[in-house]
Amino acid sequence: MNKGVANTVIGCVAFMALLIGLLVHRILTPTMMNQEQMSEQGLFVYDLPRRFTDFALTDHNNKPFTKAQLNGHWTLMFFGYTTCPDVCPTTLASIAQFHELLKEADAEAGANLQVVLVTVDPMHDTPEKLEAYVHYFGKDYMGATGDYINIFNLAHQLNIAFGYLPGKSEGEYEVTHSGEIAVINPEGDFHGFFKSPPNPQKMLTTFQSMLIGWQQH
Repeated sequence: MNKGVANTVIGCVAFMALLIGLLVHRILTPTMMNQEQMSEQGLFVYDLPRRFTDFALTDHNNKPFTKAQLNGHWTLMFFGYTTCPDVCPTTLASIAQFHELLKEADAEAGANLQVVLVTVDPMHDTPEKLEAYVHYFGKDYMGATGDYINIFNLAHQLNIAFGYLPGKSEGEYEVTHSGEIAVINPEGDFHGFFKSPPNPQKMLTTFQSMLIGWQQH
């Protein structure tokens, strides 16, 4: 009699443990959103990733930076400049916060993500300036510069607009640019973009959902 009661209790405890385990797994497992849902949360993903041509830039270490460096990684590419008063530091801070959240949620995905700032002010943003600037937000973040035409061609292919307006003094100018963050997949294709302004928590939720879709494709 006592043995039967003990077996019943053990069975109930095991069943409850299984239910709790399933509940925890469901809570911790990212929910896969469809494209419309991701777009509503700030991440637009293309039906088919877009190919774009190779480019020739220089990274913050004065080394060549080409499309080859995008292969095998998820890359967030933002176009801005080091003296930007608002959009650039705010966006890069949001990217850094999102990156930390991703590392906590998925260490492998966090380690596989690279972040690149391509300057839209190559006249002033030397590799040395870019290095100091991007490393303020992340020790592994990259900066890239180059000839105006090369930067323009890359930005144009990633649907990023930028331009220059006359400054207050002669010879000065102001820089204007889009605030979207291009998402490049591990095959080096333009996968989508985060809308501006980015929200770190929403970036995490949508990025994880996008990864699930990518793994299933």
